[in-house]
Amino acid sequence: MVHDLPVIPYLRFFILLLTPLAGAMGATTQISGNRPIINFSLPHFTAEGYRAWLVRGSEARYLNPNHIAVQELTLSIFSGQADEKVQTMILSPRAAIQPTEAVITGPQTIRVINDEFEATGSDWRYAYKEHQVTIAQNVRVIFHAEFKEILK
Repeated sequence: MVHDLPVIPYLRFFILLLTPLAGAMGATTQISGNRPIINFSLPHFTAEGYRAWLVRGSEARYLNPNHIAVQELTLSIFSGQADEKVQTMILSPRAAIQPTEAVITGPQTIRVINDEFEATGSDWRYAYKEHQVTIAQNVRVIFHAEFKEILK
């Protein structure tokens, strides 16, 4: 289990942006589960105009107001500064977004990458309210930080 990743505030923005979009689409357009959004990209910027994050996927399907299915999810979290450095990336072949619960899940693999660690596994869940990413199976974490005098 990995807690308090720097990704958490940005995923909340993503969920919050999808919720009104899904509601607006439902109010004005007839949505069909067999009509995916192909090669979508949804950026978010800071008040200063710098990139905060970018979510991409090869396909997204609005199944109902509380279930958006995403294929080939790539979430890039930027520094929010002029350098636009990527701080964290989350990759997964399949994800289900549940905006009402502020939860994203995936039965397949997840890969969380940043300068300090890399975590992989499968059967994962991200819960915004708990600020928690849980990886249930095949968990592997590689720390890039030096552990000085950890085993005395």
